[in-house]
Amino acid sequence: MKNITKLFAVLVSSIVLVGNAIAGEMSVTGSAKASYRIGGEDLNGGKAIGVANELTVSASGELDNGFTWNYAVDLDDANAVNDDTQLTIGTPYGTIGFFASEGGLSTEYSNLTGALGAGSDYANISGSDIDREGYDVSDYGNIQYHTPADLLPFGIAAKIGYAPNMANTGAGASYKAVGSTQLTTQDLGGALTGLQVSAAPIDGLSIAGDIHQTKNQTGTTTATEEGISANLGAKYTMGQFTVGYYEGGYQDAVSAGELIIYEKDGYSLQFDATDSLSFSISQEEISRGTRVDVANGASAGTKTIVTNEIDSVQVAYTTGGLTLGIARVDESNIDFGSTTDENTILSVAVAF
Repeated sequence: MKNITKLFAVLVSSIVLVGNAIAGEMSVTGSAKASYRIGGEDLNGGKAIGVANELTVSASGELDNGFTWNYAVDLDDANAVNDDTQLTIGTPYGTIGFFASEGGLSTEYSNLTGALGAGSDYANISGSDIDREGYDVSDYGNIQYHTPADLLPFGIAAKIGYAPNMANTGAGASYKAVGSTQLTTQDLGGALTGLQVSAAPIDGLSIAGDIHQTKNQTGTTTATEEGISANLGAKYTMGQFTVGYYEGGYQDAVSAGELIIYEKDGYSLQFDATDSLSFSISQEEISRGTRVDVANGASAGTKTIVTNEIDSVQVAYTTGGLTLGIARVDESNIDFGSTTDENTILSVAVAF
């Protein structure tokens, strides 16, 4: 980590000392989306109409030394003033970036495909109490370094990110933000390091994996087990078919008592019938194993395993800049309980 910090310092110093900004360009991109969701077995259970306010304002330019810069802010949450922001500096030696609620390095969903979006990530499944993705530096204010494009053979690229304070969630973080010091859990106050490695060894094949690990938890509930998460998978396109698969798992930082380990895998298959019409199916399984310490007088501890399964079928039709979609999502053992749910999502989206 000391070497990474030194590299960041050198890059930032070179930018400050050598570069003068040249007037850049600004653009606004985004999409207008609306959906009608039908879910649950009750007459009106789960029904809702939603309209997304996803808008990205970006600016870019070049320094007189040939370095480039890019800035972007996403306006997609009415409750956040400065949500999803990033500033990146491109150099011949790689890219350095500063992110607030951006810069995700988790590869879980990048290895899946979908006519409308990747499986449960698109569907925004009903469970809300469980961290299904594990750790990702994008959940916090973070700094990253990306290797230069085409530096390594077979399209190999690496990105490393560092979130110095997991109490600083990043959303709405302003310039010179101060991380919270009122710490109540084993995660808060710790640092998180993430590494992503990807490759494209042959045409149509992409491979990607990531690993994240917490360190130096300093909350009032000190961690006895560091948190860690990892994913590895691949996606391959041949003609009109695309197939994707991944495996992963994670363990939250814990202070004492039971240890919970999540193991997950998923696959997807997409068929592009025409340039306008696409079909996809996907299945994901997340198993939660809970291990409880050996009690006094007992000869062994206990362990229980519950599997949460999400199945998705999607159809998308695009004409011009308009996309019409329908998705069916079936979920069992929601939040690792015993309930099931079925959701149908009708959507319309216009990109601009």
